[in-house]
Amino acid sequence: MKVVEKLLKEEDFIHFVDIVVGAYPGRMGSLQPTKEQLKALFMHNQNNDAAIHYYGLWEDNKLIGGMRLHDFEMNLFSKMIPIGGVGLVAVDLLRKKEKVAKELIDHFFKVFLEENVHFVALYPFRPDFYKKMGFGYGPKMHQYSVEPSSFPKGATKKHLTFLTA
Repeated sequence: MKVVEKLLKEEDFIHFVDIVVGAYPGRMGSLQPTKEQLKALFMHNQNNDAAIHYYGLWEDNKLIGGMRLHDFEMNLFSKMIPIGGVGLVAVDLLRKKEKVAKELIDHFFKVFLEENVHFVALYPFRPDFYKKMGFGYGPKMHQYSVEPSSFPKGATKKHLTFLTA
């Protein structure tokens, strides 16, 4: 029998870190934190940030997957409303293709529906998977980042100004 519950014990986080490292090889950043550092970070996040929650999926008392849920707020027509977020969905490498991630995402929906939160969001790094779950691509978004060195050197700076909203 499978059950999804919040990660509470240090041992749960140790197993979750093993799953995350196996699920995201080489994606943990250039500094490559140790498993102990990741465990400490995850536990610190959950214990000190009321908006972050870690959940695991157990089968026969063995953790086979997990995820991190976020409580956000979003401005909708000039009114702030609650919104749920999910990240770090990870499945044990030996349990891939067994619908573990689908069960986790289904639980993600359930958690926020029970809290009467009707908007959810995620960053779909696997769009094909999340499209099947009902998520769409949304409108095209352009983000520009300009380095100060990109501006041509001029005789004066009087033509430069900071922009505001």
